[in-house]
Amino acid sequence: MRTNTKINRHEKIAAILKSGKPVSPTDIAEVFKGTDQESVLYRLSTNIYNIRKDGGIVKVIKDGRKVTAYQLVNCDEFNDDGRYVGKVAPVATVKVVNTEVAETV
Repeated sequence: MRTNTKINRHEKIAAILKSGKPVSPTDIAEVFKGTDQESVLYRLSTNIYNIRKDGGIVKVIKDGRKVTAYQLVNCDEFNDDGRYVGKVAPVATVKVVNTEVAETV
């Protein structure tokens, strides 16, 4: 687990993409509007690269050369803060063992 509690910009973007639905770059810009990171679209491709580097699968939806939306394919592998946690391992089933002791003569 990370000891760093600071949420990076690409983790904020991953939190926006966490719905698993396509999100347009203008929707991403609206979230950062009025903050000190308002110029997030200038480096959006770098932030998408960082999400991929963390383990995210980001689908880029284009109309010709223009990017119309981004979609996080493995959104279930991210927590609510946008941090990659990986696949959740399935819980193993436990077999009940007979605890009766055989009687000895």
